[in-house]
Amino acid sequence: MHRYLVVADLAVGARELMDFVRSRDDEPSRFHLVVPTHPDRRRLTWEETEARLVARRRLENGLAWMREIDPRADGEVGDVDPVLAIDDALRETTYDSIVLAIRERPHRRRTNVGARVRHAFGLPVVDLLGSPPALAGRTPSRPILRQTA
Repeated sequence: MHRYLVVADLAVGARELMDFVRSRDDEPSRFHLVVPTHPDRRRLTWEETEARLVARRRLENGLAWMREIDPRADGEVGDVDPVLAIDDALRETTYDSIVLAIRERPHRRRTNVGARVRHAFGLPVVDLLGSPPALAGRTPSRPILRQTA
């Protein structure tokens, strides 16, 4: 049985993630969903409790559709940094692959989550959303500039 550690932030309901999970329906698979907390960047400050509640709702929504395919799917709310959330999950259980459904947001573009995960854990990584093509060739230390008219 193949065990997948699925990490999804705002993309927990993304078509790419649903298609990936459904495509594994013909083989024995188990899924563990980790939803990192996500601070509300529209405000100057945010409370961890509120961010965890929002992540908990995303987790419940993700598990609802995931359990249609794998009734034993489970999950947890993770750290705001997806790499730390993965590290925490790997301390509890071993997995065969890591599946990322992480939208590269402006504050994460320079961190390249997919590359960090590949480097840190030595497991096969499926990056369903990946970096936007314009960012794919950039190195993590290069600043990203936005052109204005």
